Amino acid sequence: MRCFIGLPVPEEAGRTLLRGVPEGAGRQLPLTDLHLTLAFLGERELSWTQVLCRHLESILAEVQPLSLKLAHGGPFPSSGSRLWAARALPSPALMALYERIWRPLEDLGVERDQRGFQPHVTLARGHHRLTTKRANESAESLYGDHAEFDVYEVVLYESRQGYRARWRQSLKSRL
Repeated sequence: MRCFIGLPVPEEAGRTLLRGVPEGAGRQLPLTDLHLTLAFLGERELSWTQVLCRHLESILAEVQPLSLKLAHGGPFPSSGSRLWAARALPSPALMALYERIWRPLEDLGVERDQRGFQPHVTLARGHHRLTTKRANESAESLYGDHAEFDVYEVVLYESRQGYRARWRQSLKSRL
């Protein structure tokens, strides 16, 4: 199965983010598909994902929930892309979770993306390359809508037509 590890976006935050997608940016993703990808795993056997989940359960047992702030939307990763995404501010907690997730992945032979971690939530996919002119981008769409929310779980998603959660690990409750 084709899969990845991500952080789900709550409905209310997702609605806020989708309202900021300008006309012309492309087809919006369904609210239930919004997530921040921590690691793309590619094609994996079910047995491999089961081993991975056991590793993740142990390393995530002491991780506290974290706050995530998604700034503005725009062509991602840069002008000329077909994606419209909200960039996440790379807080120390998010970066620590990312590094913690990658320790067992590297032990299992997964290679990190050479471009580095660019935390974001894809909101729309265009048929054409997006530029600020094509997406009718305005200062308001860039900075007016942002979302801030707490993340309480890490999810292993299966990617088919849409995304389906295969495994969830709740983060330790706040004390």
